[in-house]
Amino acid sequence: MKIPAVVAANALVVPPAKTAKEMPDDDLMRLVKKGRQDAFEILVRRHQQLVLKYACRFLGDRSLGLDVTQDVFLALWSERDRYQAQGKFRSYLISCTIHRCHKVARHSKRHQRKIDQMKSYIPDEKIDERLPLDQVLQNEKAQQVRKMLTLLSEKQREVLILHHTHGMSLHEIAVLTQNPLGTIKSHLFRGMSRLYRELEKERT
Repeated sequence: MKIPAVVAANALVVPPAKTAKEMPDDDLMRLVKKGRQDAFEILVRRHQQLVLKYACRFLGDRSLGLDVTQDVFLALWSERDRYQAQGKFRSYLISCTIHRCHKVARHSKRHQRKIDQMKSYIPDEKIDERLPLDQVLQNEKAQQVRKMLTLLSEKQREVLILHHTHGMSLHEIAVLTQNPLGTIKSHLFRGMSRLYRELEKERT
């Protein structure tokens, strides 16, 4: 039987089924909940640099950053049933990374000594807080600046990395960390002030 022309034409415009690599994060997580390791591996490849970048910036140590990245994705797999698909997988992953970074920082004696030595600093003059953190890292010795980031309080470091490195708005950070917007702004301002102060000390 000859296929009617209209049917044949319509058949040509039917979109192909999405491959796993093209699926949104939430759809992949639905497969992960069913035990699909291939879907999980796609999520890891898609987001591992995001997690690693944040962890390394926060902890100032690539080795610890790699450990955190591994732990975050291991936890994502083992606790996959807890995830609720709401189109916010990236925020969920960052939140898990923040939690793990804080835990590692608290148990790192070397890191804690640096935090204990930190003194509060309130700048007298407003600085240019719009300068992206990555630009600062490019203009200075990256390793040196990463070490300076560890001198900031955990909250200040958290806000700086999320805002300047990952491009999150202050409102998004407030929602993610469950802190008032004014508190987030304060952490950003004091953190950038302290960072620039340390950079100026190194230049003199």
